[in-house]
Amino acid sequence: MASSPPISRAVAVLNFLGGHAGQAFTLTEIAKSLRISSATCHNLLGALAEAGYIYRTAAKTYVIGPGVSRVAQAAVNPDLLMQVVRPEMRAIADEFDVVCSVYTLRGDQIVVRERAAALSHVAWNMPGRASLRATAPVGTLFVAWDELSDLETWFSAANPPLNPTDRDDLHAAMGFLRERGYAFGVRTASIDGLERALELHNRRDMTDYALSSLDPKASYNLAFVASPVFGAAQKVVFGLGLVGFDKPLKGDAVEAMGTKLRAACTRITRFIAGRDFPPL
Repeated sequence: MASSPPISRAVAVLNFLGGHAGQAFTLTEIAKSLRISSATCHNLLGALAEAGYIYRTAAKTYVIGPGVSRVAQAAVNPDLLMQVVRPEMRAIADEFDVVCSVYTLRGDQIVVRERAAALSHVAWNMPGRASLRATAPVGTLFVAWDELSDLETWFSAANPPLNPTDRDDLHAAMGFLRERGYAFGVRTASIDGLERALELHNRRDMTDYALSSLDPKASYNLAFVASPVFGAAQKVVFGLGLVGFDKPLKGDAVEAMGTKLRAACTRITRFIAGRDFPPL
C-alpha cells in the first residue's frame, strides 16, 4: 500500500537531513532539493520540529533532530552537534562583544575546542594558549553536580591546599551555579583595556572563582561567564564560556550575559538529550 503524499514528504525530509549529517540547510534549500513548494515545506518543517524529529538552529537552518536520535538510540554526530552550537556561540559573541568558547575536560585539563570571537577580539583566537588544570578552585562547572566523593577528590587535588573557608566558599559558588545555571569569575586586578585583559587570561592566581552572589549595581572586573551542557547521563559534556572582558561591568550586565548563555546551553542540552538541565 502506497503512503500518502504528506507522509512521503515527511520521510523525504528526514532522509535528506539524515543523509547529510554534519550539514545544516535552509528552508529554501530543502524545498528546492526535494522539489516541493516553500509553503508546503514550511508547514512540514514546523510540524517535524515541534515533534523533535528535526531541529531549527539559531541560524534558522535545519538539521536532523534529537527525536530521531532517541528512536534510533544513536549518538549525536560531533559535526552535526557543532552545526547547532556554532550559531549559538556566534550570536552571543556578537551581542556582547566578547569571545564565546566551547571547552571540554580532557583528563584534568580544561581545553578550548573552538572559539567564536567578536570582530574587536580576534586576538583571542590566537593559537597556542595554555589550557587550565581542572583542580580546585578551577572547574566548578564540571563538578558541581557530582557526588560528594568525587567533589572531595577535586578539592584534595588543589595546590596549594584549600582551607575550610575556601571549601565553604566554593560550595557556595557551586550552589549559585546550580541555581542560576551559570558561573562567573572576577579578576583580583583591575582591567583597563584589551591588552591588560589578554595579560590576565588564564591567570588563575589573579582570579576569584568562588563567587556566590551578584549585586546588579556593583562593578565587576569580569574574568569569565560559563554555563554547562549536559548529556543523556546528566553529566556535563562541555561548557560554553565567555571571555574577553576589557572593562568593569555592572552586575546586571553580568546577569544578562549569564541568562542568555544558560538559555543557549539549555537549547543545546535539549538537542543532545531531549531534556532540560538536571533538577537540583
